Amino acid sequence: MKISKILSYIVLALGAVGIALWFVMNSSISTLMEENGVSEARELPEDMAYGAVNPLYMLTLVVFVIAIIATLITVFSALAKNPGGLKNTLIGIVAFLVILGIGYVLAEGVETTMKDGEMLSATESKLVGAGLYSFYILAIIAIGMMIVSGVQKLIK
Repeated sequence: MKISKILSYIVLALGAVGIALWFVMNSSISTLMEENGVSEARELPEDMAYGAVNPLYMLTLVVFVIAIIATLITVFSALAKNPGGLKNTLIGIVAFLVILGIGYVLAEGVETTMKDGEMLSATESKLVGAGLYSFYILAIIAIGMMIVSGVQKLIK
């Protein structure tokens, strides 16, 4: 049996468990809200909400780790079969890091008070800004590539 088929069954099983846990969590939180007389889940005490959400949170972590491992296995097996693709992969990684660097340089770090009264440090603010600028740059590149591809198809 191929690894991709095994991973598909694992993902399917985890999805089914996730759906079941979501229903359990949803009913648990609804019950807790009724018992405590609150209208929103965020008004619940943390220790009560944590018990209802923890199983789904743990499943999310497991799925995340499995997805990362499956991705790494797939990437490294593809690179092992085609070492010539390593150059293209490295070019893509370096280009992405350059875009992140540009986003970081463009971002400003300003200490900010958040809604809950906590302070967002200048460094954290700069990292958030860098992420946003990087996203905008990547979105512009993607849109530009779609336009170029569409124009090329029209010309042909």
